[in-house]
Amino acid sequence: MNWRPVHLDYILDTYNPFDKRVLLSLLLWIIVISASIAASIQIVPDDWINPSGQKVRLMDFFILNPAMLIAVITLFWFGFEWAFIPVFLSMFIIGVFSNLDPLWAILFGMSFTFGLSIYAIVYHCIKTDYTLRSVKSVIIYIVTSFIASTASSLGTFIWSLEHNITAAETASIWNSWWSGSFLQAVLLSGAILFVFSPTVEKWKSKFFEIPSRSEVSTKWVYSTVVLITIVISVFIFSSDYLGKKRVSEEILQLENLTSYSVTTALESFEIITWVSIWIVFCVGFGAIFLISSWNNELKEKVVERTRSLNEAEKKLKISLDEKITLLNEIHHRVKNNLAVVIALLDLQRMRNADPNIRRVLDDAKSRIKSMGFVHETLYQTEDFANVEFSEYLKRLCKSLETTLKAPDKDISILYECEKMSLPIEKAIPLGLLINEVIVNSYKHAFKELNKGIVSLSLKKSEQDYYLIIKDNGVGFSNLEKPSKTSKSLGMKLIKTLTNQLKGTLDLQSKYGDTSFRLQFSLDKKP
Repeated sequence: MNWRPVHLDYILDTYNPFDKRVLLSLLLWIIVISASIAASIQIVPDDWINPSGQKVRLMDFFILNPAMLIAVITLFWFGFEWAFIPVFLSMFIIGVFSNLDPLWAILFGMSFTFGLSIYAIVYHCIKTDYTLRSVKSVIIYIVTSFIASTASSLGTFIWSLEHNITAAETASIWNSWWSGSFLQAVLLSGAILFVFSPTVEKWKSKFFEIPSRSEVSTKWVYSTVVLITIVISVFIFSSDYLGKKRVSEEILQLENLTSYSVTTALESFEIITWVSIWIVFCVGFGAIFLISSWNNELKEKVVERTRSLNEAEKKLKISLDEKITLLNEIHHRVKNNLAVVIALLDLQRMRNADPNIRRVLDDAKSRIKSMGFVHETLYQTEDFANVEFSEYLKRLCKSLETTLKAPDKDISILYECEKMSLPIEKAIPLGLLINEVIVNSYKHAFKELNKGIVSLSLKKSEQDYYLIIKDNGVGFSNLEKPSKTSKSLGMKLIKTLTNQLKGTLDLQSKYGDTSFRLQFSLDKKP
């Protein structure tokens, strides 16, 4: 069960300030703060409060220190800010009761919160079970408790130098401080977390919406390391200041100055130096471990994300293959269905001797074939949204030449088309328009001629397409000229298809040179 704190700011931002859950949480917090202060004062040894007392009996106090015990439990169950206030106020008040100057009492209280911050940083960076249900989680908790206890023991120097305690006594206090805090964290706090944490987590999930775990960023890691370095520097500087102050006081009392007092003062500096180096080493090693763990976690996330993307890609590919197969089948069936319609028209044509009806059926077949070629071209390619129009045009012209071929006429279709792809919504009306123009040329342009040529050219310039269809027939001068009021079905279809393409059509006709010029663009949707 990973650490899932319910921060105070999250509760105040998420819920109404007068919500029962918010009010109850704040009330319990005040009770915890009051109980922590009262219990800490109650357990303070008498010689701490007595100005002449030695103030060296710390082991019992730190093992049973109620403020730190409550703070560690509160931190894991609810969050750092819930634990920060109780332990700081309790230790600050103890410092004041023990005749510390208020400024040094603040630093004395901050030393305990420094230990709490180590827990918060580690469990924010590392995804591990804080309820101690695995060997790994127990090891991480013990190592973190050791570093946190050592870090909080920086308050030893504030305590010792302010109370003029000897170097030997300072070493004794420091050993009692960190070892007592460490034993309390492992034996008491660890046991409580192991027994009660699952129940507390269920209670939290029941009454609150647990926020998602925030990601650890590089900025957060570096800023945390810098902050810890600053805090350590403040404690070392304060200890150095108090040590120098003590030496100065000894020198001022020249009449009572002895080599022992000077040696004792200097030994205090030595202890401060070595303990500071030890604490910096522990914190530095912890920072390296956190950054390494963070990097490993990032690697795991990258591997997991890559695996997820690969799986998603496989699923997407399977889905895409299924859709391609489906579209392929659709185009194949449309092509077959159009072939069936053409066959039906052929049967109808064979059963009817009326030349006018047979001509109408031939025109319908030609138009249906034009649409069928589009689906046939799509069926034979992997792109179902665009038609390779040069290939389509080749099939269309060959089909028209074969279908419209007459024994007494020699009419050829010449076509020129750049390799290009057109979307299906443009390809179908363009194919029908080409079909209609060529059929009209075959029907009307060569009635008085036995030989002729129909030429077709389709080119692209930037976003515009240019279609030119020419024939060397008799022209419209001897036939029906196209106009807006023309009742010819062929011309109506050509105009309608031009409108679908959102294009412009220009018809020029004279004997031996009739041309249809169409310009359209893909930017204009039909």
